Amino acid sequence: MVAEWVVRCKASEEAIAFCDLIAEQAACLFAVRDAELFVLAVHEAVVNAVKAVRQAGLGEGTVSLSFSVADGEVTVEVEDDGSGIPKETMKQLDGKTLADVVLAESGRGLLLIHEIMDAMAFVERAGRRVLVMKMQRVQHRPF
Repeated sequence: MVAEWVVRCKASEEAIAFCDLIAEQAACLFAVRDAELFVLAVHEAVVNAVKAVRQAGLGEGTVSLSFSVADGEVTVEVEDDGSGIPKETMKQLDGKTLADVVLAESGRGLLLIHEIMDAMAFVERAGRRVLVMKMQRVQHRPF
């Protein structure tokens, strides 16, 4: 691992804006293959995390965003104090594509992340589900 950043903040609209700024800086600094899509995927993940905290009724809940950088990829982990994505929701999304839900009221975020990032998974950690996303870095060639 080359570097790791961890940001933890109160789950709020300000947290979403702050995480957007951090994602923009990480995308540029670590030269991901598509900076705009990387920021969009992180944004969607943080919005979902803030919603999860609100739905759990945790006024003082937090969202954690961590970036780790290796030679070939950037890994982003998003964790919140909410109760995680219900297994029923996960089953409903299984096998669907973004085109299937493009006009739906909700449910596009995870499919969008899945389409944008090179890898996406949920990892159980201390009884909580953490979203882990990866995007390849641009390979710089010498002049």
